[in-house]
Amino acid sequence: MTPPAVPRRPEGTQDLLPENLPAWRRLESAVREVFELYGYQEVRPPLFESTALFHKSTGETTDIVEKQMFTVPSRAEGGESFTFRPEFTPGVIRLILENQLLKQRPLLKLWYSGPVFRYERPQKGRYRQFHQFGVEAVGSNDPLIDVETIAAFEHILRKVGVTGHAIRINSMGCTECRGAYRDALRAFIQPNLALYCENCRRRFDRNVFRVLDCKVPADRERNEQAPAAVDSLCEACRAHFAAVQQGLKDAGLSFAVDKRIVRGLDYYTRTVYEFTSPQLGSQDALGGGGRYDGLVAQMGGPDVGAVGFSAGTERVLLAMGEETVARAADFYAVAADDASRSDAFRAAQALRAAGLSGDLDFEGRSLKAQMRSANKAGARFAVIVGSEERAQGRVRVKPMDGGEERVVAIDEAARILKGEKP
Repeated sequence: MTPPAVPRRPEGTQDLLPENLPAWRRLESAVREVFELYGYQEVRPPLFESTALFHKSTGETTDIVEKQMFTVPSRAEGGESFTFRPEFTPGVIRLILENQLLKQRPLLKLWYSGPVFRYERPQKGRYRQFHQFGVEAVGSNDPLIDVETIAAFEHILRKVGVTGHAIRINSMGCTECRGAYRDALRAFIQPNLALYCENCRRRFDRNVFRVLDCKVPADRERNEQAPAAVDSLCEACRAHFAAVQQGLKDAGLSFAVDKRIVRGLDYYTRTVYEFTSPQLGSQDALGGGGRYDGLVAQMGGPDVGAVGFSAGTERVLLAMGEETVARAADFYAVAADDASRSDAFRAAQALRAAGLSGDLDFEGRSLKAQMRSANKAGARFAVIVGSEERAQGRVRVKPMDGGEERVVAIDEAARILKGEKP
């Protein structure tokens, strides 16, 4: 009889194994610590939202809405459909408005972390279920809070050892000055529109700014000569962008102004930025963000300023380049004979209660086999119980690096494993 086929995970997903998770935990810990240092509070919106939320906020012409959303139709005829979040920002703004958080505080500084879902071609560091972390600062037009979000992201990268990253910034202007830039950009692209890719030709009429976000090499090269948004900024936007640049200098952060940075979503205004790493190859983006002053009002809230960023967790992990090594155990409890198995188990439980990590044998194997397991687990100590130790109500503590063995009471064993003085 042919055995059943082994189930396989869906394409574009990943299994996170025990040896993968120390690096994940290190990054997650850094994210939490840094965001809390900067005064941001965590929120956790649901995994899925109303599909209409993303059409309204992310933009009808974006690749996310047009091609990449995981949408579940309603079971009821004509009912509301739901979409697994392809990004966090719309859900966080919905959370703010529905829970009336802006009535509690005029400035909200929130952070998030978790999985997001996009139906796109899987590639290195990019999955159909992947993970993001980021912030949303809602309620201020101050350019220094733009700087703060950039500084927080840079702080996280430094904390986890990602070096050599670049910060690129631009300004998209506001509704007051964007019309002039739109006209200049259309005039530049129109004569060669037929040479652009199909997506760009479609975007030209619907949202010409999205043409600058094209990843097709030939189109990117043509766009090198495109007019820059910063050349069309109104006086207020020019002053805002100058203040952002001065703030970055004051914070000691190196950056470059890059006119090609437009971000891929429709709601961005004024400041936009990206972090890149040469360690990621051609797909070098670690994350990015910017200001989206009109989005809160567009979603039914007050007309307030807002800025934030999101970063790809998997991308940052790739840039960290850490070896996947599991944390070493403090001990491995060893029973020298069958009669000592219960005593070894009690010893393990007592050490765990003292805050020490460890394991023991559950297969009734020989002393020699158990010692091999202790070595394989990377345990710092073997805690051995045999007939002699049982008779004394003690355990034998054996350093796995070959140090001196000692026969001690279990509370003394805990102190030895913790490195405390007797």
